[in-house]
Amino acid sequence: MARVRNPLEPMSSAVTSIVMLFAVLTVLGVFGSMFVDGVSVLGVGDTTICVTDETKTVNSGVPSYLDFKAAPGASLDLGAHPGYCTDDPSTVQGLLNTATQAPSFVFTMGALLLVLRLIRGAEGDGLYTARTAERLRGVGWWLLAGSVLAAIVESVSEKALIDSLSRGGDVGALSGLISWDAPYMAILTGLGVLSFARIMRVGVAMRDDLDGTV
Repeated sequence: MARVRNPLEPMSSAVTSIVMLFAVLTVLGVFGSMFVDGVSVLGVGDTTICVTDETKTVNSGVPSYLDFKAAPGASLDLGAHPGYCTDDPSTVQGLLNTATQAPSFVFTMGALLLVLRLIRGAEGDGLYTARTAERLRGVGWWLLAGSVLAAIVESVSEKALIDSLSRGGDVGALSGLISWDAPYMAILTGLGVLSFARIMRVGVAMRDDLDGTV
């Protein structure tokens, strides 16, 4: 009898490999930031912190020092948008710098782990089961809500970091609640996964009803 190939391949192997790669790189980065100068992970270990205010545009016709000012201990870099840097970040600035990078990493790792859990569960329980549909629903909610939350946290943290490195501007942490970039692809993908999970639940219920009448 011919062996039935795993219908979840090559996705199963690909997701497993990506999760392992992320884990190895994260561990290496953490150890590197502890023992090697100049190595940082998600902003942890950065001795210099820089951030660009993408909401502001430098006006070449007006002296820039009248429009933009750096806070004490920070420097101003004028390009198309004003940038602020500090070589002596405070603890709060270090945390804000990490908060501008960590949410996307957490969201990505969470999505990969949920997909891996879905695949492993489907391999054990079967594709067309209520538990598989419920796991798929969890992936959809993570993509939908997690992507939005990560974008908002990063935006608020970035604006708070800009506010701590600049003076005289109108940028504050609360402005990040307005100017965050919506992750449209993740939102649409999450909605699609939720719809497919609902279809699976209906199909599973119909199959159970048919099995009960036979």
